[in-house]
Amino acid sequence: ALCLALRCMSARAATFLSRHFPATRPTHFLALRLGDPRLHERVRQLQAQVVAREPTLEPCAVPPERSHLTVLVFHAADDADVQRARDALRDCAPLAQRAFGQAPPALSFSGLGSFGQNVLFARVGPANADLEALSRFVEDVRQLYEHRELIPPSPGEGPAWVPHVTLLKTSRASSPKKRRRGGGAGRLRIRPESYEGLCADLGSHALPSLELCAMRGGGADSGYYPVLAELPLGQLPLGV
Repeated sequence: ALCLALRCMSARAATFLSRHFPATRPTHFLALRLGDPRLHERVRQLQAQVVAREPTLEPCAVPPERSHLTVLVFHAADDADVQRARDALRDCAPLAQRAFGQAPPALSFSGLGSFGQNVLFARVGPANADLEALSRFVEDVRQLYEHRELIPPSPGEGPAWVPHVTLLKTSRASSPKKRRRGGGAGRLRIRPESYEGLCADLGSHALPSLELCAMRGGGADSGYYPVLAELPLGQLPLGV
């Protein structure tokens, strides 16, 4: 009887997910932008060092001006979905106030990590009180977006948030032009020997806002993604 009940629950869950969250590509995301030009320059230097070791990875480099920490991604089917996402971000204001008060979180970035051989990223660390507060805030935001049915529900406690700054990813080499230059995403691999031993200290940086961004479309002159809405995460102190 228990097995039958579990199968029924799984079937109902699958029906819910297929109805509300069809298998479509993400179109929007929530991000914590890293806009400091000093960080961008260090990212650019790291990418150049990797490409010097493995030139075929050049088309995999993410523009440094797009550096950010991803909070969540989702598919917006129409303008109504985008507006619901804007409204949800606005309603995260009490969560931000509770988590950070008047001072935005600040994180340090040091060390390199990878997702398989497809993504190379800079790690967040060492851990501090701001990272703990930010992780709790991110989980609260995810729960709010789940409640608004903008993202699918996570099973159990859901996956742990892994904050990181993407430096290179093979999926960027998927266009015909980039395939001709770099050999194609299907064959490219970011192997450990291309980055082992590199110094990846990006410094410490404040995160003044959480932004709703579109993955495509005309961005700002800064080279960042189009920003559709913004939630401040505290008042920056003087001098930061």
